[in-house]
Amino acid sequence: MKSKIKILVIEDDRTLCDGIVTVLRKQGYAVTAARDGNNGSKLFREFAPDMVLTDLKLPGKSGMQLLTEFKAVDAEVPVILISAFGTIDLAVNALKSGARDFIPKPFSIDELKNKVRQALKDFDKPEKTGSTTDSYHGLTGKSVAMGKIFEQIRQVAKVDSPVLLTGESGTGKELVARAIHSESPRAKKRFLAVNCSALTDTLLESELFGHEKGAFTGAIQTHAGIFEQADAGTILLDEIGEVSVGMQVKLLRVLQQQVFQRVGGSSEIKTDVRIIAATNRDLKAAIQEKTFREDLYFRLNVLPLHLPPLREREDDIDDLISYILADKCQKLGRTTPDFEPAAIQMLKQYSWPGNIRELENFLERLLIFSDAEIISANDIYFDNPVAEMPVATGKLTDVLEETERMMLIKALRATGGIKQRAARRLGIKTSTLYYKMDKYGISSDSGDLES
Repeated sequence: MKSKIKILVIEDDRTLCDGIVTVLRKQGYAVTAARDGNNGSKLFREFAPDMVLTDLKLPGKSGMQLLTEFKAVDAEVPVILISAFGTIDLAVNALKSGARDFIPKPFSIDELKNKVRQALKDFDKPEKTGSTTDSYHGLTGKSVAMGKIFEQIRQVAKVDSPVLLTGESGTGKELVARAIHSESPRAKKRFLAVNCSALTDTLLESELFGHEKGAFTGAIQTHAGIFEQADAGTILLDEIGEVSVGMQVKLLRVLQQQVFQRVGGSSEIKTDVRIIAATNRDLKAAIQEKTFREDLYFRLNVLPLHLPPLREREDDIDDLISYILADKCQKLGRTTPDFEPAAIQMLKQYSWPGNIRELENFLERLLIFSDAEIISANDIYFDNPVAEMPVATGKLTDVLEETERMMLIKALRATGGIKQRAARRLGIKTSTLYYKMDKYGISSDSGDLES
């Protein structure tokens, strides 16, 4: 561990607080402490910690209040909650609210050290100022939306339940699946992915379950499918929405009974794999259309994760550009160009219907066809200009009001509903934001801010 990793401890019991601080300092961390919630909130902003340990029951602000506040400021900061009133329900609520972990009192020194070490295992920067771009298992972004995704990845990785990843094409579903596997206890075993839409039923069945020699024309030897190859590991069933109803029945059997048969075989083979499924289809609509089995949907949709499209991640565009350019320029053997502000603004305003995959292709094409050291707005053009700036029709006043309303909702979504940040993002006063929210009937509990 790096000595510059900073930990904030918030604990009102002086003896316990001093003990935690002493243990962590001996581990090489830079530690500061607060004895109540209000001072803890103040120190969080001044000290800018890399991790927080806080009691749940505190004078002033509670640990849960601090957790919500800290996550709004820095969605990535790991927070461990401590409580003498530890119950399973309390631990689950804390994890759902974004806590990295939960320690019930009393706890041992070894337990404390292990929990802290586990929470910081992804902390790969010696200083927070050491890099302008954050990457988490290949996923990049500092927006509120991505902060929630990173936290969900860590939470679902702890258990073996099936995960259903939804989102448009190009949003990074396979990267998320790999991140879940890498964070899980199965990380040392194999991760295998299969694109279900790319294979016929016969080939998909063979790919998943394997086949015996002579099972069909061309089966010249016995083949182990990915359910055997990835035993004790993780399987990604990509484009699960494209699987035929017949194959869905066979997948359901594996999920229910954890056994399968090779194509052409008669013996049952046990399997122990973690299933992650991904789709860009609306599976609920597919159920209504009788093209997707409802029982399979409920088997897969135990832990749902929805990936936001790039048009809802405007705050991540800068970091994504830096991350992708560094990779592309290294492969192309050229220096990384700078972007004029006007060029960046054009990229932020574009709707990116192909999401991150389209952004990657766009930047690679830009690097190949332009050797400029500074990219200007004149260098920017899109394959799909219609998506760049949709033109509304109707009465001008109605169009302007609807545009203003959508800008307010977008800013509030991007800032997690924090009014001051949204107002700053829009270039207006907070009082003006409140007035306009009231004018258009926008409220945090009305469902308008749900993406």
